[in-house]
Amino acid sequence: MSLTPQSILMTGFPGFIAKRLVSEMIRASAPRFIFLVQHQQVFAAKKLCDALELQYPSFANRWTIAAGDLRAPGLGLTPEAHTLIRETVDSVWHLAAIYDLAVSAALAYEVNVEGTLRVLDLCEELPLLKRLIYVSTCYVAGDRQGTAYEDELDLGQGFKNHYESTKCWAEKHVQRRWERIPTVVLRPSIVVGDSTTGETVKGDGPYFIMQLLMRLPSWLPMVNVGQGLAAANVVPVDWLVDASLRLSEHPDAAGKVFHLADPNPPSSREVLDQLTQILGRAAVLGHAPETWAQKLLAQRHVQRLTRIPPEVFVYFNHPISFDTNNTAELLAPITAPCPQLSSYLPRLVSYAQEHPEIFKGATL
Repeated sequence: MSLTPQSILMTGFPGFIAKRLVSEMIRASAPRFIFLVQHQQVFAAKKLCDALELQYPSFANRWTIAAGDLRAPGLGLTPEAHTLIRETVDSVWHLAAIYDLAVSAALAYEVNVEGTLRVLDLCEELPLLKRLIYVSTCYVAGDRQGTAYEDELDLGQGFKNHYESTKCWAEKHVQRRWERIPTVVLRPSIVVGDSTTGETVKGDGPYFIMQLLMRLPSWLPMVNVGQGLAAANVVPVDWLVDASLRLSEHPDAAGKVFHLADPNPPSSREVLDQLTQILGRAAVLGHAPETWAQKLLAQRHVQRLTRIPPEVFVYFNHPISFDTNNTAELLAPITAPCPQLSSYLPRLVSYAQEHPEIFKGATL
């Protein structure tokens, strides 16, 4: 069976990762795309498609924007859009989700769980479907400690926020149907900018600490929040996109889960040490108890000053690692391993210094 797509349906466009995926797909084979886009994002999606046409002439007239909504019955598609999808789509990429760590339970469930159920229902209607690529997250592991394996999902764990819990529930629904729907489940860790250029549009995750360090006087010493021994597992967007595309096309990938994570991540303490060195700051002095930091950041005036949401700090000291055996088994023969953060962290910092606007709209 050929996995060369006739038409790709993608959610999550025009997001940063979706844009990078589409660019790479155009370079490789210039397939046809149908983008399921929220009504309020239609203008931005059209603008991005126009820009991609200028960059890649082969993309011209090979895209359609279908306005819809993951929260609506039938995904809010018009009958015409539904017919087009049913008659042409043989590959579905489901990236759309609420990624906010402070999201309410109701909204997270409506988008992440019910929205995924509606995408699965649509997939079962597609007579040409060869593959669904579902983007989950490593953090479906919730509050588990130790090693999380790719073939594990619901082990009775609790969750640090509604983002984690609803992504876990959504993936459970995906796995329940993958005997009927040929599915590849991708679980990225924290995604940062391009390892070569530093490019990103996201000012969240480790960028919260980066922007704080860039704002404070260089002589002011920083402290670790807690012992800082937990792994800081991040992957650059260019490696993530390359790995995702290769796995999506691999004949042995269907019915499997892949942790797209750094198999040898640095500790959060090591990352803070590296950031202070790159920025020419005073060395890190000791640590502060995590409970103190969380109580301090619960104060609104402190949040405004630091611009760091308190929900972030629990990840600095959560002792978990992510097994990547499935990923290594299929990718090792065909692509480079995930690069070490220390090899490209200076480029992430340089890009952030040159583009302070990425912090203005930063969310959890």
